[in-house]
Amino acid sequence: MYFCKWTMNKYLFIFFLFLAFGMRAQDSDYIQIPNSDFERWNNIGTKNEEPDNWHSFKTSTGPFHYLLMQQVERNTNVRPGSKGKYSARIFSRSIVGITANGNITNGRLNAGSMFPAGTKNNNYTQRDSEFCTATNMIPDSLTVWVCLRTKEKESFGRIMSYVHGDADFVCFTGGWEPYEMIAAQVEYEFPRTSSKDEMIWKRLSLPFKHYPDLCKTPSYILTSFTTNKYPGDGDAGDEMLVDDLYLVYNPSLEIKIRNEELGIRNEIEVEYIIKGTMSPPNLNLPPNEVVIMISLTDDFKDYVEIGRKVTDVSGIIKCEIPDDYVGRKYYVKIATTNYPMERILEL
Repeated sequence: MYFCKWTMNKYLFIFFLFLAFGMRAQDSDYIQIPNSDFERWNNIGTKNEEPDNWHSFKTSTGPFHYLLMQQVERNTNVRPGSKGKYSARIFSRSIVGITANGNITNGRLNAGSMFPAGTKNNNYTQRDSEFCTATNMIPDSLTVWVCLRTKEKESFGRIMSYVHGDADFVCFTGGWEPYEMIAAQVEYEFPRTSSKDEMIWKRLSLPFKHYPDLCKTPSYILTSFTTNKYPGDGDAGDEMLVDDLYLVYNPSLEIKIRNEELGIRNEIEVEYIIKGTMSPPNLNLPPNEVVIMISLTDDFKDYVEIGRKVTDVSGIIKCEIPDDYVGRKYYVKIATTNYPMERILEL
């Protein structure tokens, strides 16, 4: 009796795990950089404060890392419409008369040279450690909110993101290595969004450039932000606020009709399969809707809506067929609202 009770409880536990996690698997299928909303921080209130999974100079390596001071901090200025409390603020300092640009990465920094533009000063993926983010897929774009405030109007900030193979990949000014390990990249420079007296945020959507002939098997993603276009440029006090980074995977839509006797019954079950990013959370979109329509012509000049559901993920909608359509040839169209897609089937 005890064995039967334990067995039943075990299957109930598995069932509820499926409900809790299995139905959400589509969301977790698409890899994001952990803590990309910059809400979680460690060593809060100390000189070693850093956002979880992101790193700056205090956790750097190299012979000159002991000269560096922390140049990232938690900030309560957040992007418009944010539901979070914090952003990451990176800022430039003057160290022995040299401008050290603010820099943050999900990899690790190496301070290998006294000269800011030296190739031994770099950001890199340190595999099998906390200084890396594993992935087996390539996003279509990187979206992020930034606020760049600089002393000089001509100053530029820089964003870099590299999907690469199984290597301790190094990104430095003007290049990366090993070259043959690059699968996709974003390299983007943008002018300041605000003067020192303003706080103007801008959302950026940056497409990845793919290199299918170089690396066919992605293993890691290395992403970095820096306050200035070139190492050593700019002024002490230049700052960039970063909030709500999100990797976008362009969505696709498929449709299947589950009924066996199509066009005869007065009810059909429409199965829709959504893959990719339908509603990026950093865009403040209204809830996405899946809409089912029926028409006697494929141009849908005249149609009847027979189903609607608020959702970002795959599912099934049971629809009633109007009496005028039963037994006749008709067309079914499914459409989404946030990322406009549609598919049409003849039945």
